[in-house]
Amino acid sequence: MPIRKLFQKKDQAALFWQWFAEVQQDYYELPESELERLFDQLDKRLGKVNKQLVFEFSAEPVDGKREFVISADGLEEAFPAVIELVDKTPQLDGFCVTAFRQPSDEEYEVALGGITVSSEDVYFDYLYDPESGLVDVRLFIKNFDPENEAYDDAAFIMLDSVLGEYDAVTKLAAVELRKLHETEGLYPIRELRRKVIQSSK
Repeated sequence: MPIRKLFQKKDQAALFWQWFAEVQQDYYELPESELERLFDQLDKRLGKVNKQLVFEFSAEPVDGKREFVISADGLEEAFPAVIELVDKTPQLDGFCVTAFRQPSDEEYEVALGGITVSSEDVYFDYLYDPESGLVDVRLFIKNFDPENEAYDDAAFIMLDSVLGEYDAVTKLAAVELRKLHETEGLYPIRELRRKVIQSSK
């Protein structure tokens, strides 16, 4: 990478945090009447660092801190930009800044495109490839319809939620979706993270 571009990229990360430090109180309070303006503004500022970056905030502060997640939205080519930006986070008393969407142990459901898929509706089996160090996964989903692309989107949102964004991208190889007929010999989706982590050790 040319030296000029390298410094330009670093400057954009620094400029982002300089700006955020100046307006951080607005994002800590997140008044409902201002959400659209604040989120549009933040999206534009993140776009100057990398156009693929997205963000999430926790609904409420916990122990005086609001979680601020910076994500690549599952796009591996943007992972270095997330890591670099989070590594440059200055001292922000009201925020816990996190790289990538994190895994959750909670039961949940995904509703989109006219379908609703609960974590209780999804089972899996898997195959670990020691040569690549990656895991192939088959997801078995209740009422799965291969003609309905909403199931694809729901499945990948679930993988993100169970594994966390980073591991969902870097530890999985093939992901195959099938209709759930019976659960014998399969694992509930909530066990996926433990199986993947164990396999990759």
